[in-house]
Amino acid sequence: MKKIFIILTVGLLIMGCAYASNSHVNINGIDFELPEKYQGGEEKNRGYELDNVFSIRCIDDNPINAIGLWAAEKDFSEDSNIAGHPVRHYCQYNQYVNENHSHAYFASGESVYEISWTGSQIDRDIEKLIKNTPKSKIDDDAFYGALDKSVDIYKELKKDQLNKDSEYNYLEAKYNSQVNQQKPDDTRLKEILLTYYNR
Repeated sequence: MKKIFIILTVGLLIMGCAYASNSHVNINGIDFELPEKYQGGEEKNRGYELDNVFSIRCIDDNPINAIGLWAAEKDFSEDSNIAGHPVRHYCQYNQYVNENHSHAYFASGESVYEISWTGSQIDRDIEKLIKNTPKSKIDDDAFYGALDKSVDIYKELKKDQLNKDSEYNYLEAKYNSQVNQQKPDDTRLKEILLTYYNR
């Protein structure tokens, strides 16, 4: 009888752990309790993803690329504070899924997190996810200032890349026109092209 009781107890504990791992995710030391509609995804890249519908990740390693694209292409944005967490919300219409897609960046402890979901509002589920994390140790002004700086850097990097692409396209066209004219002295131009292409 004792053996059966022990087996049942162990079985219940294992089932409880499996349930907990399905409804909770730990990202960068912070425990997130997932709403039922966002369960069933997978942990990857210091985060959690459910198809293209929902994700949570810590963006401490690369805030410029994480924030920049959505800030540059947003339809609207808003700043708020949810239970001691400074939050910036970007929303953009996604033509591929024919719906609005949102990204909320918030500070918890000394880190910055991103939650993305399909929708245009910070609903109760998203608010609860943010609210249930440790309060921010980052000052609101410092948080928003860091986001703004990341966006500025992203825009500068994009401009540089566009300029680089433009120069490359110009040089490639010039090279192709020389090739078509059967000019033998195109070695230097090839070197220039390779220099621009590889920098």
